[in-house]
Formats: sequence, C-alpha cells, structure tokens
Amino acid sequence: MPNRDPVCGMEVKSPSEFRSTYGGIPYEFCSVACKSKFDAEPTKYVKRSTVTKATNRSSSDGTEHLQIPIVGMDCAACTVRIEKEVKKLPGIRRASVNYSTEKAYVDYRPEEVGTEEIVGAIKRAGYRSGRATLRLGIGGMHCASCVDKIETQLRRSPGVLAASVDLGTESALIDYIPTAVQVKDIKSTIERLGYKTYDSVSPGKEEKKAEEPVDETEKARAQEYRTLMRKFMFAAVLSIPVVLFSYPRLFGLPSELQPGTGLLRTIWMAMGVLALPVLFWSGSHFYFGMWAALKNHSANMHTLIATGISAAWLYSTVAVLFPGIFPKEELAEQFYDVVFVVVALVDLGMALEIRAKGKSSEAIKKLISLQAKTARVVRDGDQIDIPVEEVVLDDIVVVRPGEKIPVDGIVVEGASAVDESMITGESIPAEKHEGDEVIGGTINKTGSFKFRATKVGKDTALAQIIEMVQQAQSSKAPIQRVVDKVAGYFVPAVII
Repeated sequence: MPNRDPVCGMEVKSPSEFRSTYGGIPYEFCSVACKSKFDAEPTKYVKRSTVTKATNRSSSDGTEHLQIPIVGMDCAACTVRIEKEVKKLPGIRRASVNYSTEKAYVDYRPEEVGTEEIVGAIKRAGYRSGRATLRLGIGGMHCASCVDKIETQLRRSPGVLAASVDLGTESALIDYIPTAVQVKDIKSTIERLGYKTYDSVSPGKEEKKAEEPVDETEKARAQEYRTLMRKFMFAAVLSIPVVLFSYPRLFGLPSELQPGTGLLRTIWMAMGVLALPVLFWSGSHFYFGMWAALKNHSANMHTLIATGISAAWLYSTVAVLFPGIFPKEELAEQFYDVVFVVVALVDLGMALEIRAKGKSSEAIKKLISLQAKTARVVRDGDQIDIPVEEVVLDDIVVVRPGEKIPVDGIVVEGASAVDESMITGESIPAEKHEGDEVIGGTINKTGSFKFRATKVGKDTALAQIIEMVQQAQSSKAPIQRVVDKVAGYFVPAVII
C-alpha cells in the first residue's frame, strides 16, 4: 500500500527499504537522500507534512468551527428556533444562524458532541442541512476489516455525515457538508490509512469517472424555487375569476350575479371547492411548516398564514352553506378570495426571496474561482503538475506566462510582470524580481519564474480574504439580533 514521502511528497510503495521513526510514528522515504534530510531535521518535515492534512478549522483550545448550510428557512424567527435547538446539545460553545446566507455557524467540542448530532438538532427544529454526496474508488482493500477501518475513520471526520464502503466494487459513498470538509480532505483521510483513492470507481478503469459532488443546497434551492413558482401560477390563475365573483358590484356584473341571487351563491359554493387544491397544494408548505413549529412548541410565519387562510375558508363555507345562522344577511359574506390571493402572493414572495438568497453567495463563488487548480513544482529535479492542494511549504513552483500563481511565495529565479488587480485593484502589472513576494490567484503576464512557496492552503492571502468575507456574512448587526428576538414572539402575539 502506498505512503507519501514527508520530504519530497512522492508516493512510496510500502514497505520501503528507507525508513525512520520519529515520535513513535514510522515514516518511509523514496531514497536515502530524503531519509538523510528527514533524520537531520525531522520537525521541519513533520510540520510540513501536516500542512496538507485535512482537518476541520479549530482553535487552540480544541473547539471546532463548523458551517452548515440550512434548507427551508422562511423568516427571521426560524434562526431563533434553530439556535435554541442546537444550543441544547452538550459541548456547544456558540451557535449563530444567518438568515440571509442560510447557514449555521457552530463552535463545539468534538469530544462532547459530533457533527451528526448537530445536524440532527437542525432536523428536529424542522429544517434540513445542505449536504453533498460523493462516490470514490478505493484501492488496497482486502477484507471486511479494511472496510470497517475506513468507515470508522470517515465517520469520525468533522463534516462527514455518513460513509458506506463496498468491498466488492472497491468504492465509498460519502455524505458530507461541503462547507465543513472538502473532497481533498476526504481523500486525504482515506490515504492516511494506507489506501489509495481513485478518480474512477474501479481502479484502473479511467472511463468510469467518479461522480462529481452534488451540492444539495443549490439543488434544493433551485427545486424549491420552481415548485413555488408553479404553486403561485396555479393559485394566481384561479384567483382571477374568484376575485371577479367576490365583488360583483365593483366589477358591474349582471343583476343575476348580484348578492342574494341563487346563481351567485352556487358560484360561491364552487369557489369553496376550488379553494381546496389551493389550500392543500399551493399552500401545503404552510401547514407542514406550522406542524413542524408546533412540534417544537413554537410558532412562525407559516403558523400565521395557515391559521388565516384556514379561518377564511371555514368562515366562508359556513356563510355560504348556512346563511340563516347569521343575524343579518350582510354578515353571511364569503372571503374565498382571501385564500387565493394570500397564498398566491406569499408563494411569489417566497420564490423571489429564494432567488435573491441564491445570489448572496456569488461573491464567495467568484473569489473561489480565482484560485488556481494545479501547480507545476520541482520534485527531484523534474517539473510535475500536481493539484494545488498538494503544494507544501518550501516547494519550488514554476509559473509560465499566462498562468495563475497557485500559492503565495517569494521569487527565487527569473523575473516577470504580474497582474495583481484582483488584490490591489491596480490595472498595471507589477514587476517581480528575485526576492519579491507573489500572491496566489494573481496572473503571470510576460516571463517565466520560479518561487518558493511560503503560504499554502488556508494560509494564502486569497484564502484569508474568502474566510473574512464568510465571517462578515455570518456576523449579525446588533439591530438584527433584536429583530430576530422580536420575531420569535411576534407570531404568538398576533395569534393571541
């Protein structure tokens, strides 16, 4: 089974004849030269090798920081309910839900509570967490013990919700939270156990590509938008004749269709029947949302709307079927138009809100798109292309004209002009010579040069900018905290 040389990063077939032990951990090398370098300064290379290890972002006191996309929030009161449910768990240091970005930001102690329990708390509050599914090919498995070891390690990883490994197909099906763990992190977890991951489900069969991760947050948002627009169109089209016959005097209908006539009352009865599919299809999410809130002993916007349209339909049905029970004929009035119009308008508003939310993350996506995907590094005198995630500190990286600079570093050979407008806003390329700093994500314009990597992964300037933008989106202004608190009591107060 392959291991990775901590000095040069090359894969080493185990067992290797060049081995060393440091801190009780065995290390294997590709050559005696790499072994000698490691023996001379082991701390340097052990530290380097951990740079590419995938871990959830954590602080010095062992607290893990987790971002979870949430699907199904409809109002600010939803954030309060989710925060309360998550904070009930042991080991939770902080729980903050941002309605505009549809994300929960949780600080927790992994030894006291796990990712699955946090996601379960969100589910108990009546919402779903955004997750993605990944299928990977795995090489080197020989028995059920291998399967159990991989599954156990994956399930312990922060951000991984479920993992199922199949020995027969040599593949793994993994559910994970994209904002908490990346695909490269999952691969790294498997490879650290001594196995190999493949871009194809079956090793050696490149034509069978592994499935691309499917971000269920985006998928669910798009599906919900389409569903709400269909519900809106259905309710809006039916509301036109309903409004027309609800106000016969206003629209100047013939005398046969004025209040008090048998024909109009028959039409009103038909309107009551026609309102049922609007209530229980176009407005079905209001009742589901109300039920989810009631199970958690709370109320939300859905409670208010479901109560209102149900009351309007019941009152109108009684008025149409039993007008004699009212003291005055004028009180035997129907309000079926309220059901149609309210459901249609609220569905439209929710659909437009979902579309607006989808645009709120475009800034992050555009920043991420600036990152280079691969890097050309010098290993054992040869230039090889590797994923940018595999670049380690002190790697010598080669950049040719027109290429993006993959990570931050210092020029050690050559000179060029670099377009740094994405960082500085300056349109004129900056001249770079030996000893000058270069920033990952900027574009090399004219010449070729080599630089030594000084910051990789989440330590690069671009990664730090992305992190700050995410933190800015997750933070709440003081007035927003007040609004969220008031929203939690507004609906019950209105109903009472």
